[in-house]
This record gives sequence, C-alpha cells and structure tokens, in this order.
Amino acid sequence: MRHTYWWTVLICGVFFHANAFAENVAEVVGLKGEAVMLSAGKMTSLTVGASVEEGAEIRTANPGRIKLRFLDGSIIVVGDASTLKIEKFYAGNKEAPRVGRFVLDIGLISQTVAPSKKGSWVVRTPSAVTAVRGTEFIIEVKPDLETEVNVQSGAVAVEPMGRRMRGFIGGAGIKSPPVIVVDQQSHGTTCNTAAGCRMTEKANDDRLRVLADRLSGV
Repeated sequence: MRHTYWWTVLICGVFFHANAFAENVAEVVGLKGEAVMLSAGKMTSLTVGASVEEGAEIRTANPGRIKLRFLDGSIIVVGDASTLKIEKFYAGNKEAPRVGRFVLDIGLISQTVAPSKKGSWVVRTPSAVTAVRGTEFIIEVKPDLETEVNVQSGAVAVEPMGRRMRGFIGGAGIKSPPVIVVDQQSHGTTCNTAAGCRMTEKANDDRLRVLADRLSGV
C-alpha cells in the first residue's frame, strides 16, 4: 500500500513538472468568433494577445478563426470548425535547427512559413504529410478525411499518410505511391489513404477564392 502511495505521488509530480513548464511558442494576433486551447487537460478560451503552448490543441468554433504568430515569425491561420495540434515547436538558433510539427485533424489552415536554412516544418493529417522549409500554402482536411493542399508560393512535398505503412506491410514487389512535390504558384494536390496523392495540377481560381475567404478577417 505504501509503495502504491509513493508511486502515485511520483507520477503526479512528474506530470505536474512536465506541464508546469510548458513553453509558450506562439501568440494569438487575430481572432474572429471563438477558439479554445486544450493543454494539459485544461481548456482555455483564447483572446488576442494570449500565449499558446507547445503541445496544445487549438479548436475553433463555427464561426471561429484565429491567427497565430510563432517565435520564428511564421504565421498560421486556423479556419472555422478546425482542430490543430502544435505537437512540437522550436524556433531554432545557430546551434540547433528549427522544428515545427503539427497535426491537423479536421478543418482548414493557411501557413506563411518563415524561411529557414536548417530545420523542418511538417503538418500531418489523417491522409497526408506535408513538409516545407519556407513557403505559403493552404491545407484542408475534409469531412471524409481527404486532404487538399494548395501552394501560393515556394514548394511543398506531400506524402500519403499510408505510404510507409503500405510499403512495410506489402513487402517486396509492392510499389508505394510517390511523394508529390507542389512547386508552382496556385497549384495543388489532394490525398486520401486509399489512393494516395494525385499529381499536381493548377487549382481552380474560384476554389482558391473560396478558401481565401474562409481564412479572412483575422
């Protein structure tokens, strides 16, 4: 019984320590509607000027759009009815590269990623993984979990989420879907777990206007 007590105290102490010192990695610089931050089991309503922690999950209402500015100057706008987790973020310095890892479960985001000679910026969705160094692009995860990626400038490498797993399970002779590189302005691709990612093509102008409108006002 005594061992159980001290084990519980130890676990609670480690949990408190890990979350008491969660780093602030971004600031809310724009808000339209409502958005909350879920961090360490606590849900907080966000306002302009609020700090956002590493490991936090951002959830927007409908309506609810929020603009986040990260420590390296990168900007993410989260659209209505979206869920984005800041899995890991480090701005980087002369000794260590930048690290940005995000998970978009559902909804719409736009990103303006600050240029970086070293490091990574990765967004994972249920059906794709995107990787960039410096660019502007939009990602939407639709209700059927299909992922749409549209590039405004720069380049994005888009990989089907199931690509590595299919190659591992299938073994020799099973060809995995290719990684798609979107490197032309106003071009994009869509991905799903069954068929992988389509070849890049120019996005419809009306579609791009609709996406821009859904991210405006913050």
